[in-house]
Amino acid sequence: MSRATSLALQGDVLTVHRDEHESRSETGEVFVLEVADEAASRALLASFPLLDRLLAEKVVAVRERRMEEMVDFMTAHLFAPSAVDLAMAQRLAVRHARILNEFGYVTAERLADINGSQATNRAALADNWRKRRQVFAVPHPDKAAREPDVYPAFQFENGKPIKTVQQVLEAFDGRKSPWKLALWFTSNNGALPDSARPVDLLTTNPQAVIEAARGDARESSA
Repeated sequence: MSRATSLALQGDVLTVHRDEHESRSETGEVFVLEVADEAASRALLASFPLLDRLLAEKVVAVRERRMEEMVDFMTAHLFAPSAVDLAMAQRLAVRHARILNEFGYVTAERLADINGSQATNRAALADNWRKRRQVFAVPHPDKAAREPDVYPAFQFENGKPIKTVQQVLEAFDGRKSPWKLALWFTSNNGALPDSARPVDLLTTNPQAVIEAARGDARESSA
């Protein structure tokens, strides 16, 4: 702590202030503790060993946590993904691209335009739907895009959220990541007639889709 910094803690029992008459020691500043009475002084002295131990434990815990963070950071940059991991990542990337290519996607700003929103914040409408779990968004494939998230277009009809989507999201209750949700909606499901894709029955057989989601949610939480 520099000389320019002032410190004075005043209380009914204990007052702490810098001793201006002492020169600065090698370990830092010198402070004076003034205790209100003898009883408070005895209590304070009795607590020193405990405070010393707690402080030492805290220092060790902080040092260990920082070391773990450094190791994790270095490991992440040194770790080489296996051929299996690379193949899996490539397959998922292809599936993600197929979803966006087949069904398209809309941005929050585009949804505002479609619905004639007059809000200054062009993302407000989509954000509101998202917070209410009426729709979900996935990361934009282009990391340089102005809007980081996009909304798979199959969730909307005439620019409005399809109600079935909300009930599916409520069934999974946040247990699926956005891309896993997108894959669930667009993958064949044995619980649906003719193992259809949920996305193809959102408006024609919504109850079947909801029940399929509830069944999958129960299995995943079991």
